[in-house]
Amino acid sequence: LLPQGPAFARDTMSKQIAQKAAERAHQNQREQLFGKRNPDTVTQDFQEQDFDKLLAMHRDEQEKIAEEMISMTHRLKEQSLVAQSIIKEDTDRADKINKKADENLAKLENEGGRISKLASRWNCRCWIWLAMFIVLLTFVGMVLLMKLFKKKIPVRTEL
Repeated sequence: LLPQGPAFARDTMSKQIAQKAAERAHQNQREQLFGKRNPDTVTQDFQEQDFDKLLAMHRDEQEKIAEEMISMTHRLKEQSLVAQSIIKEDTDRADKINKKADENLAKLENEGGRISKLASRWNCRCWIWLAMFIVLLTFVGMVLLMKLFKKKIPVRTEL
């Protein structure tokens, strides 16, 4: 582009030259982006149709991608709901198991206390029964001993 400034802005001819240079640069950029255009209206219409087809094709692809994304989000939502229900069932089951384990532990402690009481009673009862058995054996032994070995009384003869 040609330099513009206060010196060139006053001159009409320099303005026209600057505008034409800017228009040429703009046209060159446009040709580089869109390709050269023939003045033929048939080729121009054909290119516009190609451009319309290209836009329609891109729109269709975008719609397909959007539909795929929607279906994927639906599947993800379904899977997350199923996973949520499974996790909830598992946590409920784990809670029930913990409650049963706590109940069983409490019952076990209760029964352990009862068994220790019974064991201490049995221990005492056992010694009592053993002592009574020994006394009974001693008594029976003494009776038998007295029967077997009678005391001999000397006979007195009186004369």
